[in-house]
Amino acid sequence: MKRVKLMLTLAVLSGAVFAQAAPRLGLVKSGTAAQAADSVLLGTATYTMDLRANTDGFAVGGLQYYLVTTPGNVVTYGATPLTALNNPFVAADLTGFGQPPTAGATVNSALAGTTIWFAGSDYAAFPEQSIGTYQFNVSSLGGGTYVFTPGGEELSNGNGDNPAFASPGSFALSVVPEPGSALLMGVGVLALSLRRRGQRRAA
Repeated sequence: MKRVKLMLTLAVLSGAVFAQAAPRLGLVKSGTAAQAADSVLLGTATYTMDLRANTDGFAVGGLQYYLVTTPGNVVTYGATPLTALNNPFVAADLTGFGQPPTAGATVNSALAGTTIWFAGSDYAAFPEQSIGTYQFNVSSLGGGTYVFTPGGEELSNGNGDNPAFASPGSFALSVVPEPGSALLMGVGVLALSLRRRGQRRAA
């Protein structure tokens, strides 16, 4: 019995030692650490989100991913699509072997929307923090909720590591009409309802 318990204990410890680490990417409202939902008025020109990354113990020389929206192909990148926050990446990591998203490109587009940070020499592993700010054009969006999610995540370094990523953190942006517009719409619906009721009584 003791031998069985010992074997089980060793198996658990071995699993803990060799458990696969899981880097993670997520989107939050710009300037916040964890706000993953927000709302804007219909007709708002642009909206910014910070990409937060956690390498979970892995050094990082290259980081590649793309963003998708649900519903898809309805949002475009702004005039300054991605700005580095220098933690630890710098803007130069997006040039040369790197690749920033293209201003005006549709979010979801495979080539124009892929982001590649390439540091050249490895950055040390870092805990969760914002590494860049995305700008999106949202002026053409109709009312509703739009979900932004990172996908296709890949991390590489000089050690040859290519770890699997944990589920990414999505961001939900709701587009709502101005309060005055909503009030006018409500008054219009009420007036139409009263008119129809009057017409029925007259008939």
